[in-house]
Amino acid sequence: MTINATLITASQQTVTQWAGGETRQLAIAPAGATVAARDFHWRFSTATVLQSGPFTTFDGYNRYLAIRSGAGLDLAVTASGAPQQRIQLTSPQHQACFAGSALTSAKLLDGPVCDINLMLSAGLQGGLRALQLFAQQPFTLNSLANASWLLYADGLSEGQHIRVQSGSQHWLLAAGDVLVLPEASCILSATVDCALVAAWIAARP
Repeated sequence: MTINATLITASQQTVTQWAGGETRQLAIAPAGATVAARDFHWRFSTATVLQSGPFTTFDGYNRYLAIRSGAGLDLAVTASGAPQQRIQLTSPQHQACFAGSALTSAKLLDGPVCDINLMLSAGLQGGLRALQLFAQQPFTLNSLANASWLLYADGLSEGQHIRVQSGSQHWLLAAGDVLVLPEASCILSATVDCALVAAWIAARP
C-alpha cells in the first residue's frame, strides 16, 4: 500500500515576526488555509519567545504547547467561567493543553525559549511527544487509530538526517524538515543521537 505522505522542507516553511518573537509555520491543513482567516483545521508551528506577554486568542481551537529549549514558561490560563490555571513548562516532556479562546499569558522563567505549538479545531484531538533517537538504534512509532503523525526534525545538525521507514517506503528528514504521515506506523533511525517532535492528530470519536 502506498502511503500519501508529505515532506515539507525547512525552506518551504514561512516565518513571521510578532511582538514577542518569531513564529515558523511548519505545516497547516487544508493547504492554502491561513491563521489570519481562521480557516484551518490544524496548524503545527514553532516559535522563539523573547519576552513575556499575552497569547493571541483562537476561538474554536484547542492548543497543545511544549518547550524545546530554554529554561521554560509559566502560563496563566483563564477560560470563560473558570478559575485561573497555572501551568509551568520546564522540560520538553511537559505538555500544556488549553482552549484557544482562553485568556493566556506566558512568563519566561529565565531567558528566551523555543516552543512547539499544535492548534486543532474542535472536531480534532491530538498531542505532542518529545522523542530522543540514539545512533544506530531504530525506534518504532506505532500508529494510533485513524491518526496522522507530524514528525519535526528540530534536533539535527546540518548535514545529518533522520530516516523514516514505513513498509517499503522511506523518507529522509534534514534539519527543520517536517513529514506528514497519515495513518501509519514507522521506524525512525539516525546515525547520531538526536531529538525530534512527533505530533499526532485524529478525529474525535
